[in-house]
Amino acid sequence: MANNRIFFADLTHTAQGISAPTFPLGVSYVASYVRQQLGKEFDFHLFKFPADLERALVEAPPLVLCLSNYSWNFELAYKLAALAKARYPDMTVVCGGPNFPTNEEEQHEHLRLHPVIDFYIQLEGEIGTVDLIRKLAGHGFDARKLKASGQPLLNTAYLTDGKMITGPLDRIKDINTIPSPYLSGLLDPFFEMKLIPMVETTRGCPFSCTFCADGLQTKNKVVRYHEDRTRDELEYIAARIKN
Repeated sequence: MANNRIFFADLTHTAQGISAPTFPLGVSYVASYVRQQLGKEFDFHLFKFPADLERALVEAPPLVLCLSNYSWNFELAYKLAALAKARYPDMTVVCGGPNFPTNEEEQHEHLRLHPVIDFYIQLEGEIGTVDLIRKLAGHGFDARKLKASGQPLLNTAYLTDGKMITGPLDRIKDINTIPSPYLSGLLDPFFEMKLIPMVETTRGCPFSCTFCADGLQTKNKVVRYHEDRTRDELEYIAARIKN
């Protein structure tokens, strides 16, 4: 059977307990939206623990490996991505998250210093990831060919021949079009783990705090999920949480 797997991982250190003991909420929203838009074509898998991801990479590697990038997990995620890329050089590695510079010179340097990353998704990951996967599919999931084309990709930065290509930056028009990763059952396996469920009720912030990843002009409009959806998510969690 042809490989149609896409992995989404929000990794945490586990050497001395679980460093970030939360559900992989951010990547689950991205996976949920990608599954809604492209679900019939691909097989989606979510990961929190490095050992689980490592095992899956050995047993059945994906076409695309998508990794969250926070200050507390980037080195861990990048190391696993590098090991996977060395074994499967045709696998596409995608990163996304707030731990990424906001000016182009520093973005270029970040990508230059981390060549394992094929593409970096900026801002909200849902629409950028869908656009990227569609463009990859159009190039036979050959990241080298897509990068060689030099075409701008929505919410995405990448290097080709030492030059950084960036696409237009945009936010999703209606966050309520993103299927709930709880209500769709996508996060059900994580109720069996010692993790804390989280709920996202809004996106954006009107303030411009310099120490915060949300203190950007591109994120200053606050948008909200419908109250009924949030209530349904809380009830769903309450019915399944074990402690």
